[in-house]
Amino acid sequence: MKLKPYVLSVLLSCVVFVTGCSKEPELADFRGNPLTLENKQGDWLVVNYWAIWCDPCREEVPDLNELGKADNGIQVWGVDFDGTESRTELALKIAMLDIEFPVVAADKVGMLKLERPPVLPATYILNSDGVMQDRLLGPQTKERLEQHIAKLQAQ
Repeated sequence: MKLKPYVLSVLLSCVVFVTGCSKEPELADFRGNPLTLENKQGDWLVVNYWAIWCDPCREEVPDLNELGKADNGIQVWGVDFDGTESRTELALKIAMLDIEFPVVAADKVGMLKLERPPVLPATYILNSDGVMQDRLLGPQTKERLEQHIAKLQAQ
């Protein structure tokens, strides 16, 4: 039995639609590597908005790098406030700031459902279910963030 071209087209569209809808949407870093909250195994998430022109942002990067590397149940993701879409330009900014934690792609940041911050730096804290618990404005330190998350966990 030979299928007519339009029938085959409709069948293929249905397969693509069904398989595409069965997956949870994924965030990605600027290189396309997947970032999923479900895989964090109970970790809390710190999402930091930064910009290359923001001096306090530059100052807090080493603490955020340390926080992200520590075995403390806290993940750190960054977001370029300026929304740079060019991978090359964003990679250059990340290198200039020496950012070692994942940076969410500009076209994927909306999936975090966080309001764009009114000032920089801004740090959002999400619990292990991906629900925002707090927003901190101004530069942060590793110790301050760990203490703040410990207080939130105790509530």
